[in-house]
Amino acid sequence: MWYVVIFIAVLLVDQVTKILCAYFAGGVEGTTVLKIIDGFLEITYVENTDGMMGLFDNLKGREFIFLITTSLILIGLFLYLGLSKKRSKWRNVTLSLVFSGAFGNFIDRIINFKQGAYVRDMIHTIISFGGQEFFPFIFNVADMALVIGAIMLVVDLLFLDKDAIFKSKKNKEILSGEGETK
Repeated sequence: MWYVVIFIAVLLVDQVTKILCAYFAGGVEGTTVLKIIDGFLEITYVENTDGMMGLFDNLKGREFIFLITTSLILIGLFLYLGLSKKRSKWRNVTLSLVFSGAFGNFIDRIINFKQGAYVRDMIHTIISFGGQEFFPFIFNVADMALVIGAIMLVVDLLFLDKDAIFKSKKNKEILSGEGETK
């Protein structure tokens, strides 16, 4: 059950950083709270109603879509956790990160539903060339957990799982006990 500790730790760090950033910004969106590396990394308070990377900018009813979609994902993850018996440590960490990230942003959307179901974002990495910013997105700890968990899940499904797509036939036979080991 150590993966529960990961879930709780990520969720707590996410919620605490969101609360602190909003507090130090005085609740004023767009306020830069801290410049960590000048011109590259800063903490700026933003209330994001548009979803990941502004993908749902003009979508009507997005508040309900986000809540319903996230609810379904959380229920699916919870059912998978309850029903699957043999999961690798890697898969448990992966699921903990995805679950805590989704739940952290879900909490924000519920709390801020009447104000547009926004998520508090604050980490701004400034990647620019010739005065043009190429990554103008601001994110939070929950977003990082989701992305890292998703990348880990892809690695698991492609290379690590017993039925991985890119695992050699010989390795699959050895893992299943059918092959000869030296």
